[in-house]
Amino acid sequence: MSPKTKIIFGAAGLFLAAALYFGWQYAGSEPGAPAVVETRQDPEPKPDIQPLAPRPLSPAPATGTATQLTTVEEGDEMIDAILRTDKEIPEMARDLHELVKKLNGEAQVNASQHLVNLTEDENYNLISGFLVDPKMNPDVIEVLFSDLMNRDRALQLPLFMNILKNPEHPQNEEVRNVLTILAGDDFENDYAAWDKWAEEELKSLEE
Repeated sequence: MSPKTKIIFGAAGLFLAAALYFGWQYAGSEPGAPAVVETRQDPEPKPDIQPLAPRPLSPAPATGTATQLTTVEEGDEMIDAILRTDKEIPEMARDLHELVKKLNGEAQVNASQHLVNLTEDENYNLISGFLVDPKMNPDVIEVLFSDLMNRDRALQLPLFMNILKNPEHPQNEEVRNVLTILAGDDFENDYAAWDKWAEEELKSLEE
């Protein structure tokens, strides 16, 4: 290679190096892209959570629906606690009335037996509601009906008529037989005729 050629190549190399240097400087002097500022949005406010309103209590049970399961022994203890109080007999009868509503099975039957023993005709409303209650324990109704058969006729008739008009009552057939004997006739399902007879019978008892 001639000296002239070497000089040309050397000058070209210097020129290329200078171009690269100034190009690098220019590229480094360009302003960078603006930094992205991340904006943080506050979370949407949560709605106020109101406490749930308390559910209404279930209605009270029907007259003849027991509210607790009780053994005979437990029932006897409750009955005995009532009978040992210093309360007057009518008050004890009211307490037994409430106990009959709470108990079940044989314990309820035992309480009903004490109830009829302590209930006078004047307070018979403590018994009558149970006697015509379709949800009452049939064994309790049998105890109450046996007691009713020994009560005053004026007290019996309205309850007899109530039971007569309820074919589903466990004592319906027995009441029909009793009324047929008393009336001397069986009016079958002619309740108007039965009502007329009962009204006349009650009037005769008042004389």
